[in-house]
Amino acid sequence: MANLNIKTGFKEGKSYLIDSYVSVPFRITNVGQVKDDGCLYMMLGSSSPGLLDSDNHKIEINIEENSRFQLQTQSYQRLYNMKQGSSQITQVTLAPNSSFCYVPHPVVPQENSIFRNQTIINLEKDCELILSEIITCGRKNSEYIYPRKKILGEIFRFTYFQNVTEIYFKDLLVLKDKIILEPRIKSVNTVIQLEEYTHQATFIYMNTKNINGVYQLTEKIEVILESLKNERDISFGISEMAENGFVLRVLGNGGEQLFNCFQQIKDFLWDRQEDCALSGIEGSCTV
Repeated sequence: MANLNIKTGFKEGKSYLIDSYVSVPFRITNVGQVKDDGCLYMMLGSSSPGLLDSDNHKIEINIEENSRFQLQTQSYQRLYNMKQGSSQITQVTLAPNSSFCYVPHPVVPQENSIFRNQTIINLEKDCELILSEIITCGRKNSEYIYPRKKILGEIFRFTYFQNVTEIYFKDLLVLKDKIILEPRIKSVNTVIQLEEYTHQATFIYMNTKNINGVYQLTEKIEVILESLKNERDISFGISEMAENGFVLRVLGNGGEQLFNCFQQIKDFLWDRQEDCALSGIEGSCTV
């Protein structure tokens, strides 16, 4: 069992780290020294190459009132060959008028991996949330001999992958997203599944503030959709939530392509570029 606890606060116009606790293999680093926006930026790293069999991770993040916290990742999260499986539970609590952003690198489930992930977010009034996930097919470009036979690519050879995301607003469940992939039992290339794509990505945005003016949610969605039209070989769609938010789902064939898109959408939403034109995101999505 590995644990990561982070608590952030706000004082004199700046967000800061109040307290943290990490156990092996986790480590965190402050990466916002060059920023002057008053937000807290930290990078999550690991001394392990990925999740091994029987690894269980628990992450707890508490964001106090007025604090804005962005957590970044160092590299792809790899899931290795397993018999029992591994798991991760992430719990995030946002106090009123706080913001949290987490757009991690893609997950790479390798052959025979078994993984269960659960993310629980609790928001109060006047909060902003940016959350994403990118699931790859495995080591798509790998090459190895097994046995006496050259094998190119490791595509959908994992055993089981599950991800559950629950978002609560004032203790009321407003979004539940559940993804289960068992490629050995059910083909992922059929209709309503991945349909021959190898990567699936989800981007969630929620804002419990009263938004007025030109940059309401519908305008943000229009900008994002327009920017994604420039991308090649992807399929995408946005579902608007009953609350003030949306879920963007993207299918593609490259982890870097989807990650770069999400990074720029994240920057667009996080920076609140209220004075820029609606014609598109500055530095729109590129491969």
